[in-house]
Amino acid sequence: MRRAAFTVDVDRDVNVPMPGRTAAGSSPRDGDASPRFSSSARGLALLVELLDNLDIKGTFFLEAETAQHIAMDLDLRDLLRGHEVASHGLSHEDLTWEGYAYEGKGDILDRAAEGILALTGRIPRGFRAPYQHADGSLHKLLAERGYLYDSSATDDIEGGKIGLRALPCGLTEAPLARGVDARGKPIHSYLWPMHEGKRRPEDYLHLLDQYDDGLMVIATHSWHVVETFARRLGEREVRANLDDVRAVLEGALDLGIEFATLEEHVEAGKHQGRPERSR
Repeated sequence: MRRAAFTVDVDRDVNVPMPGRTAAGSSPRDGDASPRFSSSARGLALLVELLDNLDIKGTFFLEAETAQHIAMDLDLRDLLRGHEVASHGLSHEDLTWEGYAYEGKGDILDRAAEGILALTGRIPRGFRAPYQHADGSLHKLLAERGYLYDSSATDDIEGGKIGLRALPCGLTEAPLARGVDARGKPIHSYLWPMHEGKRRPEDYLHLLDQYDDGLMVIATHSWHVVETFARRLGEREVRANLDDVRAVLEGALDLGIEFATLEEHVEAGKHQGRPERSR
């Protein structure tokens, strides 16, 4: 059976690491690299509307500090009703940085979860690491806190299969997917190259046609619908971006692929005794 999850990283606009700081900034606009959140807020609302129109339940990885800023204008508890709420850290810090003590990383996870709970009324059970940088230490911390899964890795589609795998700490990994495009070039299931004009929806439909069993995790940034690495987009470009996302999702539905949240997929795998790959 072919299953899929549509996931959104809700983080600060065009996030970039800042030298000497743990918290990320935003790509400079007019020389200002301080964090921005307006594109992420608008993109979040637009993507939720799109998913609701398609009757697809999404998984939203909230960076807690960004969520706090967005909540000044949007009721996240109401907006995300029916969708999964997961964690994307506190302030987009690299949790594999060697300068973090084990306890310090745990404190960041706890503060992020507390912030997400306060804003949404839900405790996150899934995690995607900022920059997709995760290691065994982070996985252990997540398992100790009762998380169900991590979704930071990217795995190759092998033998027409991609999906969940068990981690040594007891956590489940729900990886993004990597395959090839029609020209044999590598392509992964994160949609940001499409938002940057480097890919078309057809490329991702070709990727979706490369597996006949398992779970395809599709991802994007909330801000990337509204802003690219280089500039903010005009209204027509924003609508074109949304149309491209819609084309990917509708194409997947036309292929008979079933969507659910990552939490639902992972829980179903455990309850049904679906074998998980280990590595």
